[in-house]
Amino acid sequence: MSQAAEAEQARSFACDILEGRMTDREIAERLQRMRDRGERAEDILGMISAFYPQSRRLRTSHPMVIDLCGTGGAPFRTFNISTSSSFVLAAAGVPVAKHGNRSSIGRCGSADLLEAVGANISPSIEISSRMLDRINFAFLFAPLYHPSMRQASKARRMVPFRTVFNVMGPLMNPVLGRRRQLMGVSSVELLDVVPQVLDALDVEEAMVVHGLPGMDEVSPCGVTMVAHLRGGSVERYELTPEDLGMEPCSPKDIAELSPQAAARCSYEVLRGRKGARRDAVLVNSACAFLVSGKVSSLASGLALAEMTIDSGKAFAKMREYIKASRGDA
Repeated sequence: MSQAAEAEQARSFACDILEGRMTDREIAERLQRMRDRGERAEDILGMISAFYPQSRRLRTSHPMVIDLCGTGGAPFRTFNISTSSSFVLAAAGVPVAKHGNRSSIGRCGSADLLEAVGANISPSIEISSRMLDRINFAFLFAPLYHPSMRQASKARRMVPFRTVFNVMGPLMNPVLGRRRQLMGVSSVELLDVVPQVLDALDVEEAMVVHGLPGMDEVSPCGVTMVAHLRGGSVERYELTPEDLGMEPCSPKDIAELSPQAAARCSYEVLRGRKGARRDAVLVNSACAFLVSGKVSSLASGLALAEMTIDSGKAFAKMREYIKASRGDA
């Protein structure tokens, strides 16, 4: 079957879901089959072509925004690294449209963390647009922007593993305009697939990463495999903590936490507490700074991340976001 035919077949499947022509069991079985053979770029693009036009979109005055997120479903689940790193980026002047959700199979997704720190995770689209423009940060709660995804919610719960929808989510940021991305993926195989989709969606630059021992983040524990999309071309390389002058940490030191524990952890990291969790935020922030164009090297990105945290600006940005989300500013 040609690539175009595969994409059309996936689009037809998505349309059947949207129009209620399949039972939850039929959807779940199809999702399982797609996972078993490995999701292809054509599958993902075909599905997105049906679901994305149904999304609610958000406008911004920024010429470019960045998103830091992962697919979830990785073999090793970490604390909320990309969410904490997002405040570092925003505090340093990089507009962050953080697209996220509650955890589907883990303990604490980005929405769970932000709710635990006291934020309103679902303000109106208009308020989120103003927040993005004025404070360089908005959290875009996926169910608010993609209501059509509910059509598959029961079927997704019937599949005990990640599905193509987990991959689609980070690719469907609702911001209108130019976008860059640091995106973690749950498997090495997706490093060959996701950059093709990002390129087709006109994302200007992206780092797609999978870190050992199996996380959808840049790893402070060991090697991170990178597929770096720039100008339509993909460069593959590896990063290690040593490349950034850091000692590797133990995976258990950055493992997933409950929402309340994750909230305390994020507060501590953004207030300057040193340790493995800070290192995880620093290396991910450095990569995001590079992708955003804020810096020209990872070393410069790391230095900027350290300065932004140690100056108190990152913690202040989180506090500013919490107040703004509740209408207090």
